[in-house]
Amino acid sequence: MNSRNYLYLIGLCLFLQIGCNRNDIEGNDNVYISKVEVSESTKSMIEKVNAAYHSIDIENVGYVLNAERAKLYKKKLDALKPGKEMDVMLYDYADELLRAGNIDLAISIFEDFLKYFLENTILNKEEAIAEVKRKLAIAYMRKAELENCVLNHNNESCIIPLSAKAQYLKTENVTKAVKYMEDFLETYPMDYEVHYLLNIAHMTLGTYPDMVPEKYIIPASYFEKSDFPKFSDIAMELGLDINELSGGVCMDDFNNDGYQDLIISSWGHKDQIRYYENNRNGGFEDRTAYSGLVGVTGGLNLKHADYDNDGNLDFIILRGAWLENFGGIPNSLIKNNGDGTFTDVTEAAGLLSFHPTQTAVWSDFNLDGWIDLFIGNESSLKGENRCEIYLNNTDGTFTDVSEQSGIDSLGFYKGVASGDIDNDGYEDIYISNYNGNNLLFQNKSQDGRIHFQLLDNSGVSEPKESFSTWMFDYNNDGWEDIFVSAYSSGLFTPVNMMMANMRQSFNKRRPKLYRNNGDNTFTNVSELVGLNEPVTTMGCNFGDLDNDGFLDFYLATGDPSFISLVPNKMYLNKAGESFQDVTYSGGFGHIQKGHAIAFGDLDNDGDQDIYAVMGGAYEGDNFQNVLFENPIGNKNNWINIKLEGTNSNRSALGARIILTLDIDGKERKIFHTVGTGASFGGNSILAEIGIGQAREIKELIVKWPNSLATISKFNNVSAKQNILIKEGSDQYQVLPITSTPFRKEEHHH
Repeated sequence: MNSRNYLYLIGLCLFLQIGCNRNDIEGNDNVYISKVEVSESTKSMIEKVNAAYHSIDIENVGYVLNAERAKLYKKKLDALKPGKEMDVMLYDYADELLRAGNIDLAISIFEDFLKYFLENTILNKEEAIAEVKRKLAIAYMRKAELENCVLNHNNESCIIPLSAKAQYLKTENVTKAVKYMEDFLETYPMDYEVHYLLNIAHMTLGTYPDMVPEKYIIPASYFEKSDFPKFSDIAMELGLDINELSGGVCMDDFNNDGYQDLIISSWGHKDQIRYYENNRNGGFEDRTAYSGLVGVTGGLNLKHADYDNDGNLDFIILRGAWLENFGGIPNSLIKNNGDGTFTDVTEAAGLLSFHPTQTAVWSDFNLDGWIDLFIGNESSLKGENRCEIYLNNTDGTFTDVSEQSGIDSLGFYKGVASGDIDNDGYEDIYISNYNGNNLLFQNKSQDGRIHFQLLDNSGVSEPKESFSTWMFDYNNDGWEDIFVSAYSSGLFTPVNMMMANMRQSFNKRRPKLYRNNGDNTFTNVSELVGLNEPVTTMGCNFGDLDNDGFLDFYLATGDPSFISLVPNKMYLNKAGESFQDVTYSGGFGHIQKGHAIAFGDLDNDGDQDIYAVMGGAYEGDNFQNVLFENPIGNKNNWINIKLEGTNSNRSALGARIILTLDIDGKERKIFHTVGTGASFGGNSILAEIGIGQAREIKELIVKWPNSLATISKFNNVSAKQNILIKEGSDQYQVLPITSTPFRKEEHHH
C-alpha cells in the first residue's frame, strides 16, 4: 500500500503552520578537539570528502542527509499554498523528520493528517486512515525505543526475547503504538510486519505472549533456548557503547603491545572515526583526540592490513555505498605512524578515486611479499563504477592494474572475499552482487603480474541480491569454502521473510554455504547443514565461540526501515557437519540494526569476544554498539599465533596454518587462514585457534604466502600460550602476554 497514492487522490484543505528551529533537525558537531597536529595530507582529504558530500543533490539521494532534506521540504512547504501539492509535500516532510530523528514533530503532522481523515469525506478513506495509523505506530515505537533502549540503556536492551531488565520503564508511547497497530490490523489483518512489531511491543510491556491476539502471535516456542551459555553485553561498562549509526570496525593490535585495540566508524558524513587503545588493565582508552584522526569522518566499512610492511597495521575507510551517482566520495587510506598517530596518505599512495563502495579486501595477489588491494564498487542504472585492483609498488604507493586484471564485470557489489580455493598458494576472489550473479575469479597471476579468470561453472552464483560473504574452511578438510548471505528488497522485507518462514516456510533469500569440491566447483550444502531460514545480513563475521576448532559465525541484520527490528543471528558449528542456531540461548538476538562484526580475544583469556557496530542508515536511527563477553571458550584449550613474514608480507595475510592434534589416540587436523574474516567486519589478524581438549599440538605447520611457498614446521607445541613465529626461523617465541580481565565500571557517553 502506498500512502502517497492516496494523497494524490484526495482533495484536502489541510494547512499547518509549522515552526522548526535548526537544532531540531541537525546533528551535533564532532565533540573531539585534536590534541596533536593533524597532518596536511589528512586535512586535504577531509576537504575532499566534505566537498563530495556537499555536492550531493539531497532531493535525489537515498538514506543520507535526512535533516538537510527535511529543511528543504520545510522551505518548499512555506512557499506552497494549501492544496494537494502541499499535502503531499507535508507527508514527505513528516517522513523525513522521522528519519532525521525529529519524532515529535513527525508525530504531530501525522496526527493532524489522521484527524482530518477521520473528520472528512475523502476517497479511499479506510485505507488512508490505516496507512497513517501504521506510520504513527512506527513513530511511537521508535520514540519508545529512544527513551527506553537508548536513553535508559542497559546491557540487555533490545535483545529478544526481552528479559525483565529490558522491558520498558516508560510505557506511554509504546502503549500508543500498540493501539495504532491493533487499529491498523483491523483493516489489513495479514500485514506480517505489523504482526511482528505488535509482538515486540508486547515484549517491551511485559505482556507477551498473554496479551497478543492469537491470530497475530509469534509462538513462545520460536524463542526456545538450548543449553548454550549466555554471552553478556559489557560495552557500556567499558565505555565502548558508541551511540551512532551503521559503520565498520577493525579489532587488532594497532600499537604493537600485544593487546587488541579497536578502530570504529559510523557512516554519517559528520561522524568521527574513533580509536580505542587497550589499556592492558581490563579497559580501553579513547585516544581519538591524540591520533591525528580528528576530522576524519564517515565510512560504512573499514579494512585493515600492514600495506607498507613496516610492522604497523594500517586501514582503509570505504565510502559512498548505496548513494549511486552521488556516491563519488573518496575512500581514505590511513597510515599507522607507529607512535599512536595516523595519517591519511590516500593521494600520495595513488589510491584517490571517486566511486561508491563499502567492500574491499587486502591480499598479496601476486605473492611478491607486499599486500595489494581489491575494491568492489557499485554500478547501477545511474552510473558504471568498475572494480579497482591496485598493485603494491613496494614503496608505499600503488598502481591501478584494473584493466589488465581480468576482472571487468559490472555489478552492484556489496561484498568481496579472498581465499585460496585451489590450494595453489594464490588467493582467489569471490564477489557478492546485489544486482545479479555472484562471481568467482581464479587467480592466474604470473611473474608478478596480477591476472584473474572468471570461473563460470563453479556453482556459486546465488543467491540473487546477495550481500556479505567470506571464505573459510568450515569442515576442516583443507579446502576453503564460501559463505554468502542474501539481502532484502522492497518486496521481500526482513520482517516479511522472517514471519513468512515462521508461518509456512519461505525458501527464498536464504544464505548459501558452498562446500569446496576440490576441483574448482562447489556444492550448495546450506539446507544440509541447517541454514534453512532467510537472514538479511549486512555485517557479519566468523570465529570460534567454544574453542572446539570449528568456526562459528554471527550474522548482523541491518535493513534501514524503522520497522525492521529483526534479530541478529548466531550459528554454532557442530563438528563441521551442521550449524545450530544459538541466537536466543546465547543472548545474541539483538533487534537493532547490526553492521560490522569483529571476533577477537580482547581480554587475553584465551577465548574470542565479539564487538558489533549497531545503528541504522537514517540519521535518527542511532543505537549503542555492543561487546559480547565470551563466558565459555577458555574451557577448551587454545593457542594464539602471531606470524611475521620476511619473504612474505609482514603480517602474513593469506598464510595457511595447519595444526595436527592427538586427542585420546585419534589424530585430528585444524586449518586456519590468516585474515580479517568477512567482507563487512574486521577480525584480529592474530591467529586465535581453538584446539578442544588437546593439551599440545603434535605438529604445527605454517604455509607462508610467497612465491617460494616456504614452510615452517614445529612439533609438540604446548597449548594455552601466545607465540610469535617469524618466517625463516626454526624456533618460535613465547610472548609475555597475560590475561587482563575486563574491569567493568560504569561509563557514560
